[in-house]
Amino acid sequence: MTIKNKKLEQFMKELVEQLTAKYPDEIVSFVLFGSATTGEWVRGKSDIDCIVIIKNKKLCKDIEKYLTDLLLVLDAKYDLKLSETCTAYKKTENPTLDLIFKTENKMMFGQPFYVVSQDQLDLKGFKIRQDIKIEIGTRTIASLGLFLQRIKHTGIILYGKDVRKDIPNTVPAIEKVKASFNAMLLLMMSFVIFPFSPKSAFSHAVKANFWACDDVLFALDKPLSTTKQEVCQILSIFGKSKIDSEHLIKSLEYKKTKDNMVMNKGFVIRYMLKSTKFVYGLYMITLQKLFRI
Repeated sequence: MTIKNKKLEQFMKELVEQLTAKYPDEIVSFVLFGSATTGEWVRGKSDIDCIVIIKNKKLCKDIEKYLTDLLLVLDAKYDLKLSETCTAYKKTENPTLDLIFKTENKMMFGQPFYVVSQDQLDLKGFKIRQDIKIEIGTRTIASLGLFLQRIKHTGIILYGKDVRKDIPNTVPAIEKVKASFNAMLLLMMSFVIFPFSPKSAFSHAVKANFWACDDVLFALDKPLSTTKQEVCQILSIFGKSKIDSEHLIKSLEYKKTKDNMVMNKGFVIRYMLKSTKFVYGLYMITLQKLFRI
């Protein structure tokens, strides 16, 4: 895995350099993962995903704020439009929609930086300690296992310790169950957003299909990779007859063209409903495969 976009590579290099200069001897590891490393990152459409492991828990909020502010400065310098794609910075003319995006950010959708101290992060136990909000989330509906597997399979080390080798290859069954909430929650948010922004709702629904593919491959102990490769894996595992392959392939096309598409509300709501049917159907046949029902 490498950063294929040269401007993004320069941006990340300067960001890490400034971070480590500001907090010398504090950063344990800085890992970039997701679309920025799989070759799928697109200026003005994609965000970034980073995990920063530090020594002192007391500095987590300070470092997160520093990185959040620094992103805006460097984004203006390199013109990557990250301030438009990362949920943490999204602003619209609708206060209700802004509140929804802010809530999503709190739920860790589109958050560019996850800062955690090394004594909080239990990689082998799939736990984050000493943070009530995150601990409750990862113990109930959020799968830290899926998050760590994304890092293991798509992450590149930009600074410090290579934590990928410390992430187990296999995960507890409960982590696989919790992973299914990701796509379902994203679909739910698409219906919440729809009255205010059908286009944003459509974007959420498109993404939910691929998050579901992620969840299923994770549940089946398959490696995570690019969206296209994951779609091919899903089609190969289940065959075109068991899932709505046409919907999945169309969604792959929409992923590239959705920002330029002209769509009416009827088209969007039908697509959202079809995506909901696809996601739940995919989960159902996965359960059948896992438990031989």
